[in-house]
Amino acid sequence: MMFKRTIRKPNVDIIPMLDISLFLLFFFLFTTTFRTAASGIPLELPSSSQGTAIENRVVVSIDKNGRIYYGSEPVSLHRLITTLQPLVADDPNLLVVINADTKVTYGKLIEVMDAISSAGVTMPALGVEKAKKRLQADAGG
Repeated sequence: MMFKRTIRKPNVDIIPMLDISLFLLFFFLFTTTFRTAASGIPLELPSSSQGTAIENRVVVSIDKNGRIYYGSEPVSLHRLITTLQPLVADDPNLLVVINADTKVTYGKLIEVMDAISSAGVTMPALGVEKAKKRLQADAGG
């Protein structure tokens, strides 16, 4: 008895490949979306091992080009002062955190700090990223 062999054409199932590609697409969409700063302004903050989280605060940001932002809105120094004065009148202990990019010049940072102080803020704070702890092997111990 002779069996006839039927030759099948190879069939490529692309459904698993689509699943994986969609999974990767969503993964990269979500991880890149959550990496942006809370204010939406891309800043590279200096790091410090002594950084602490603060809840009630006003955030003023300076990007690497020297543009000043109140929250996520670009402002001039004069407008920053006029915006902060009523807030300081309501809360004399208002905390203003300055998030300045690492590439901002020292002069620009002092200029913004002077403007914030002239609005009545007694102690502006500088925002930093919490430094990652180094292993003791890196420290030579």
